[in-house]
Amino acid sequence: MRIQMPPRIYNDTRDRMKVWVTITARRRLASRISLDVLEVGLVDSAMTLAAQAFTSLLPVMIAASTFQRLQPLAATARDDLGIDLPPTDSASVGTTAAFGVLGLLMLLVSSTSYARALGRMYGRIWHVPIATLRQAWRWLAVVLVIATSVAAAVICHQLKTFPAAGRLLEFASVYVVGALTWTAVPMLLTANRMTTRMCIGSGLLTATGLSALHVASTLFLPRITHTSQNQFGLLGVMFTLISWLFIFSGIIVVASVIVSSVAKDDGPLGIWLRG
Repeated sequence: MRIQMPPRIYNDTRDRMKVWVTITARRRLASRISLDVLEVGLVDSAMTLAAQAFTSLLPVMIAASTFQRLQPLAATARDDLGIDLPPTDSASVGTTAAFGVLGLLMLLVSSTSYARALGRMYGRIWHVPIATLRQAWRWLAVVLVIATSVAAAVICHQLKTFPAAGRLLEFASVYVVGALTWTAVPMLLTANRMTTRMCIGSGLLTATGLSALHVASTLFLPRITHTSQNQFGLLGVMFTLISWLFIFSGIIVVASVIVSSVAKDDGPLGIWLRG
């Protein structure tokens, strides 16, 4: 049996909510951000990016377990995600050679598809044209930027061995790498059609969210991954990984929406972003 609210009470409640939401500039902005997050389809957008990232990440993990030079990347995956990759000596010379050719092709194809998915996301949220097939070099540039950021993050993780301020140096350096990366990515994918300030704002917000995710992952994810692996085997590890990538992608989407919403505002910050 449905309980219906009397029309007068309903209308009064709705009017009061509208007044409460629009009474201050901050509340209006918060309301606009919430509505924009719902409108963009956060779950669908984040899952699409997570699926594309998943297909790009697996070859990297296989490479890390095959090549000796990529063992620091395998160590980072073990420390942050709790995933134990096979030792290097478990791969034969033939397997390594085969992966050298096939793995490179997989990385290029899957990584450019991830860059294209990112471009579609930015274009839909910011309502701007994105890089076309004639500008395919931008997709490759995004792949290079992200790959460089991963390598730089691995190097930054080594800073935690410094006494006293090691953890602080690691956190600050990883944040700077993330901010630079996620400032450059939308600039490349939107073909410089967005203002530099909007891209910087998106980069700073994304780096803030990803830094928080990094801290939480270091604390909790290895235990979660270990439990999932014991209960469900490799399937549990993959499920944990795709869940982590979903949160990772959700941070990127939300940061972009926030910047877009703030840029539409008539306040000083919105005017600065549009400038």
